[in-house]
Amino acid sequence: MITDYDLAIGSEETRIRGHVRSPLVWVIDTECVYDSGINHDYVYLFTDHDEVIDVSNEYPDHSEIAVRFLKNGNILEDLCTSEYFGSILLSNPTVVDQRDYPYGHWVIAPYAKFDGEKFIIFNQDGSPQDMSTLSEWDITNENHPEYKPIV
Repeated sequence: MITDYDLAIGSEETRIRGHVRSPLVWVIDTECVYDSGINHDYVYLFTDHDEVIDVSNEYPDHSEIAVRFLKNGNILEDLCTSEYFGSILLSNPTVVDQRDYPYGHWVIAPYAKFDGEKFIIFNQDGSPQDMSTLSEWDITNENHPEYKPIV
């Protein structure tokens, strides 16, 4: 069993693509409902499962929600987390690595949408952000033409 704390910690030794953690966003329909940097050791839970179920009854000492990630009926891991994040996970969201798509480094949920090819960014008042003022790629992103890997 892991917790949100396990998801949040990362180490310099596990740098991947210039980052200590993988920036992921959870999308339901086109709405970006949650974003977080996830410890590289646990990214597979969100990208390589085929079912998530509520197993809160197995963790009576945890005050919020516990979910189980399954792949082909096999248990990958249990996560004790917040009701909010747990309900998102149980809603079968699409999980996207923000580094893989244009404007991904600008995503702050819920002020973004994902159309399947790129992110559309909004201001905090809900109005559309002028995308012409934003760079498509973070220069630390391997997809950026000027990317230089951290060695």
